[in-house]
Amino acid sequence: MRGPGRSRNRDENGTSAVEFAIVGPVVLLITFAIIQTALYFHARDTAQSAAREGVSYLRLAGNNADPNSFLGGAERVSEIYARDIGDLKDVSAVGTINTGTGRVSMVVVGTVTLPLGGRVEVQQSASGTLEQFRADLRDGGR
Repeated sequence: MRGPGRSRNRDENGTSAVEFAIVGPVVLLITFAIIQTALYFHARDTAQSAAREGVSYLRLAGNNADPNSFLGGAERVSEIYARDIGDLKDVSAVGTINTGTGRVSMVVVGTVTLPLGGRVEVQQSASGTLEQFRADLRDGGR
């Protein structure tokens, strides 16, 4: 009679190695798929944050005599943020100011290299309202 801890039957020799040979690659594939997905979502989040940074900069253009002069600076802010914080490559940012509606927007596009190969493009946008400061006229303008 066999008790616990006894050796296996001869027909079970090598079973663990075969099971690992089948299961091991599947586990590795799932692990790398999770890592790739996480890197993609991190890149998307970074592009979104960069777009919001650009919009924050553009919102201040409302009281400027030439609001469009803020566009170049806001685009640079977004591109630097995406490159330095999120490690995105080939980053480009395009901002718009619509003084008629009082809205600003920023679109950030960049690529991320994934560990299993390939590059994926991410694009995110953000928008907001122009900040325009007006004098408080409740006391009749005195």
